[in-house]
Amino acid sequence: MAERVKKQVESPIGWPVSLIWAAVIVGVSIGLSATVNPLFGRYVHWDWMAGVASVSFVILLLAFRRRWF
Repeated sequence: MAERVKKQVESPIGWPVSLIWAAVIVGVSIGLSATVNPLFGRYVHWDWMAGVASVSFVILLLAFRRRWF
């Protein structure tokens, strides 16, 4: 007799937890960029980083919410 294996369905992570994780990762990335780039003689282009940070935040938020990580 074959035994049935139940698939465990993972529920999405809550919005508050997803928001916190996304904010922390994007914040650390911006901080590292602002610290490391001047060490190499480059400057951070904040107008460019504003777009990257916003898009990264939304992508990370959805990724954590849907448990893609």
